[in-house]
Amino acid sequence: MATSPPAGGLLPFSAHETGFGMAMRLPMDSPPPFFRGDKMATTANMIRLYLKRRPQLLSMVNNGLCNYSALARRLQREIFPNKKSEFAAIKAALLRMAHDTRTTDVDWEKGVERVLRASTVEIRSDVCVVSSKSGIGVPVIATSNSKSGVMSVADASYSQQLKKKGAGVIEDLTLIILCSPRDLQDTPGCVSVILNAIAAEGINVLEFISCHTDTLMIVRNADAVRVYGILNGLIGKG
Repeated sequence: MATSPPAGGLLPFSAHETGFGMAMRLPMDSPPPFFRGDKMATTANMIRLYLKRRPQLLSMVNNGLCNYSALARRLQREIFPNKKSEFAAIKAALLRMAHDTRTTDVDWEKGVERVLRASTVEIRSDVCVVSSKSGIGVPVIATSNSKSGVMSVADASYSQQLKKKGAGVIEDLTLIILCSPRDLQDTPGCVSVILNAIAAEGINVLEFISCHTDTLMIVRNADAVRVYGILNGLIGKG
């Protein structure tokens, strides 16, 4: 079972990811290999896995937006608390990661930028999100089904009617739709860029639905103008 991150956001390295995507608990005073036995993970692999669990930190490393020495000292304390000699290896691993991914990241970012620049933003206010076990009996704008039930987006004018039926209703919401070209389906990273940009402003997307080349996001009315501005900035119209 994987260990949940503590309040500080950093995993104690008593839990180490194995090469099979699983985790196993090791005594805190034991060395931090991913496997017991002869197959030991290298410092570079450990740093790579550590950062992959923290996408925002990884992005800063790859884009040269951090102090590599300061980050290496931090990682040394977190991963190798009793091995100051690992500092040089950690810093070298960080610099190597930034160098190796720079070309790939440029190509990836160009693809995302190309898709977003060809997108448009639409907005619809006064909607509500309805949680139910089945259909809600009123016109819906969008819907999503899962094992736990049905999530529907409907016009807010139906809120009171739906509440009387016992459905769970969240009001004061806005639907924002990003309409993109067909390339969206074959371009990795578009959704990540959109959601990261919104999250960076401390805004929560209550519901997220992808329908062909349309990306639907439900946010609170109080956040709608800011999200609209963020998306317009991404598509080059802000």
